[in-house]
Amino acid sequence: MLPPISAIVSIEMIRDGGSLEASFVGTNGSKYCLHYTLISENGNSGEFVRLGYEKPVVFERLEVRQENGFEWHSIGEIQVSWAHAKILLHQLRNHLCNDDDAKWLDVMEEVANTDGQLPESIPRVLGQARHLLRDA
Repeated sequence: MLPPISAIVSIEMIRDGGSLEASFVGTNGSKYCLHYTLISENGNSGEFVRLGYEKPVVFERLEVRQENGFEWHSIGEIQVSWAHAKILLHQLRNHLCNDDDAKWLDVMEEVANTDGQLPESIPRVLGQARHLLRDA
């Protein structure tokens, strides 16, 4: 069971093409994430097509110190229902501190309210991937 939320770390779209993630700190001091993995495909012309989102997952973020810094590891990943995701998002709303987090929280709520459908605010199709060609 997750502890109550004490602060938001960030709420954002991930650079994988559109996965969504809300990172937060629990009252126990641990960092957690609510994550929606993007479902996508390549279109007939090579364009990147966003289709929607897999069921949400929650996991703890564990910071592991290395010689040259640190890395993050995800532990205890569990799949949750869209209804449970909505409850977490509602709790996060009480801790908003900036407009960017509010914008992405709204998007995550819209996804949860439609059981994983892509919101109208997110473009479905992105242009073709560019390939670097070597000079002949």
